[in-house]
Amino acid sequence: MLYDIQASSIEGVKNYLSTFNGKVTLVVNISSKAGYTPHCSNLWSYARTCRQLWQLQKVHDEFKDRGFSVLAFPNNQFGSMEPGTNEEIKDFIKKHYSFVTFPIFEKVDVNGKNEHEVFSFLKGLEKRNYDDFTANNSEEAKNNQNLAGQAIARISHGYEKFLVSRDGRMISRFNWQDMPLDTIPRVQGAGWTIREAIDEVLG
Repeated sequence: MLYDIQASSIEGVKNYLSTFNGKVTLVVNISSKAGYTPHCSNLWSYARTCRQLWQLQKVHDEFKDRGFSVLAFPNNQFGSMEPGTNEEIKDFIKKHYSFVTFPIFEKVDVNGKNEHEVFSFLKGLEKRNYDDFTANNSEEAKNNQNLAGQAIARISHGYEKFLVSRDGRMISRFNWQDMPLDTIPRVQGAGWTIREAIDEVLG
């Protein structure tokens, strides 16, 4: 199950993931800088990140007394939006998003040859048996592609969200466009919103 996997907190606490065994969790790959610059202004970049983190904090607060927690994993594989060290990320979030109190884990890769076991587990056991060369042959592109032996269900963006049961099973996966406070499913075909899913799984 998920909670058996070794994962450290951003402060370096070992085996931190195991402390959430018995809780319902929403695992999210975050980027604190959301570096849409230079394509967007610093203000717009901050606003997009702030919206995601603030809504994650709201659902964390809403359901935490029922045995729920958001679990955030910083990741730098999408547009270099999280280039710093664990210490730098921790300090940046504390300074710019002081409302965040949900647990933050160590910086990890979510795709590629160095992807963390947490995200290998969440993406599922089905693996590709051929290489995908849809970008180019650079090392950076290969690290972010679905190469042979990697999960088919590749994470395509920051802020993808995985709902996990108390016994460590992945229940539902939400696109980055699915916001925690949405009142209707944003992605076509989705059967429930994030809040609806959390409430139902908590029972």
